[in-house]
Formats: sequence, C-alpha cells, structure tokens
Amino acid sequence: MAGSDYPFRLDGPLGLWRPLDRWAAGYALLTLAVLGLGIARGVPGCWAEALVSAGALGGTLVLVRWTRDTRARIPTFLRLAWAPLLYWAFYHQVQTLWPVLRATPLDPGLAALEERLWGFQPALAFRAALPYRWFSELLCFAYFAYYAFVPVLGATVLVRRGYLAAERIILGATVCFYACYTWFWLLPTVGPQYWFPPGRGPRLQPGYLFNHLLYFLTSGGEIRGGAFPSSHVAVALLLTLWARREAPALFPAMAVITALMLPAVVYLGAHYALDVPAGLLTGLLAYRLSNGKPTVAVG
Repeated sequence: MAGSDYPFRLDGPLGLWRPLDRWAAGYALLTLAVLGLGIARGVPGCWAEALVSAGALGGTLVLVRWTRDTRARIPTFLRLAWAPLLYWAFYHQVQTLWPVLRATPLDPGLAALEERLWGFQPALAFRAALPYRWFSELLCFAYFAYYAFVPVLGATVLVRRGYLAAERIILGATVCFYACYTWFWLLPTVGPQYWFPPGRGPRLQPGYLFNHLLYFLTSGGEIRGGAFPSSHVAVALLLTLWARREAPALFPAMAVITALMLPAVVYLGAHYALDVPAGLLTGLLAYRLSNGKPTVAVG
C-alpha cells in the first residue's frame, strides 16, 4: 500500500496490538490483581480504583479494535496518545495500592540512611541554605516545565519524524512511568513533604509566577507514596536523551530544564536526595530499552 494512504508517514495499518497497547493493558491487569487483593482485605478506596483500571483496560481494547485499520488522522493520534492519558490516573492509584501490601511506608529507613550519608537531611537543609526567592522561582520553573515534556516532544516528533519515531518515545516514557509506579507501591516512600513536619504535602514556594503555577498543579495532584525513585528525574532524562536524537532543536532547553530538575526535586521537598540517582538510573535503563528499531504493525 502507498505510504501516503496512511497518516504520520505510516506504510500500513496499526493492527490490533502494538507494544504500547500491551503495556497499557498489562499494567491495568496488574493493578486490577492488586486491587482485587485489597478489596478482599477491606482496604479503603480499592473498589473505586478497580473501576479506573477496568476502564483503562476496556478503553484500550475498544481503541485497538477501532483503530486497527484506520486511515484517519484523529483515531491514529488517539492510539498514540492513549497511554499518556492514563499516566495521571495510574499515578493516583499508587496511594491506594501500596497500603494493600504494606502497613507503613519506608520513609524512616530512607531518612535515616540520608542522615548517615550526609550528616543532615538534604531536603530540609538545601532550602534553608539557599532561601532566595529568585532561586526558588528558577527551580519552580524547571519543575513546572517538566510537565510539558511528553506532549511537546511527542507532538514535535510525530509531525517531523512520523508515527513510529513518536511511538518509540512514548513507549519509553510509558515503560519508565509504569516501572516507577510499580516500585512506588512495592516499596513506598511518601517523600519529605509528607514525612517531615508539618507533613501537609506541596506548599506554595517563594517566587514570582512559576511558584504559583506549580502549586496549582501539585496542590491537588501529588500523592503520598511516589518518592523513590524520582519519576520526574527518570522521565525528564529519558525524554531529553530522545530529544537529542529525534528533535535536536528541543534538546538544549530540555537539557537545561532536566539539569535544574535534579536539585529542584530535593529543594522543593518532593524527594530525598537518594531519589535522584535512582531516577537517573531508571531513566537510562528506560532509554536503553526503548532505543531500538521502529515497531511494525502487528495483528
């Protein structure tokens, strides 16, 4: 078939199942199994989250059948965008999933290890050592800008390089996110902003503009149980590496933002210092796994 018959430089139909679809459906099934255990144990919130996972699984099944032979741009785009649309829902499940497996988080051990390594708590001492409004604003900007990485890089590569190149990037991000989420509920840590007094979660940081924008996003979006490893660092590094290869024009800005993210996640109280190297390692592994040949249609 002529390549022009299909959108985004595809040479044929998407088929029934692609790796990205399998990851979305597989993770939904995995969470359903854990949530089923939670329902049996009477853990609060599991029924509601089981419906979310069932909806994600059902939506994936409907979407792959609907788009398997399509030549239309919008359904093809939705097939690619479906997995990123699930990130937020699966992330918020973590705080319901980990109590199914553990009675308490592992913050006491991680905080004690940080104390032994540094002689102080970096998440507390860093901000106290540099209480400058401009510095806080700079790091808030980096943290806020991170949330644009997936849509901006994904859309740019989709338009300029085509579907297969964008799919590899979204697949890498999906593997990275799901690996972090699984780690979150297997070995949960709530993070400094919830562990150290007053333990109220995200707060409005000093700054000018981006501190308010960041607080708007995180005040209702952060969870208790998503600290180790830092998924922010992991995904930011992964996508920056992909930008260097597939969207060089975006690489300088993304590299600067990612570099600022390393101190930002600690300074803003979202992560322990040890979460950062763990996030870097996770991002490198996800890039290595996703840095393969273009995926052909299957099914």
